Amino acid sequence: MWHTLAQAIELTGRSRRSLYRDMDEGRVSYRVRDDGRRELETSELIRAYGPLRAVAQPGTQSMAHSGTPVGTPSVEPLVVILEELKSIREENRLLRQEVRELREVMLLLEHKPSSPPAVEVKKAESFADLLRGLDGN
Repeated sequence: MWHTLAQAIELTGRSRRSLYRDMDEGRVSYRVRDDGRRELETSELIRAYGPLRAVAQPGTQSMAHSGTPVGTPSVEPLVVILEELKSIREENRLLRQEVRELREVMLLLEHKPSSPPAVEVKKAESFADLLRGLDGN
């Protein structure tokens, strides 16, 4: 997600001057819009400045009179994210188990028992040699 400079200041807690300095020195990459304004990407802000501050999302109401600080994100999206994370973890656990089972099967398929030792066979030169071979002598 791309952010204006004002949004980046709010998200990072940095001053406009330090953001411009970091952009000019190449510490933070940005893009320039058609109107000449700079925009910074969320992942770039996190890379350069670490975790971002929580900011009120458009459409959330500020309830300062009820004791909830202005800009506090709604709990509902967090619950949805937690549920999704739980399902991803369970899927990951099942996939790891399946991989273990498949590895065991592959080991069984690749197992090649050693062949019995080769028996040296002498070529019979006469009928008497063949009869001796039958007698076990």
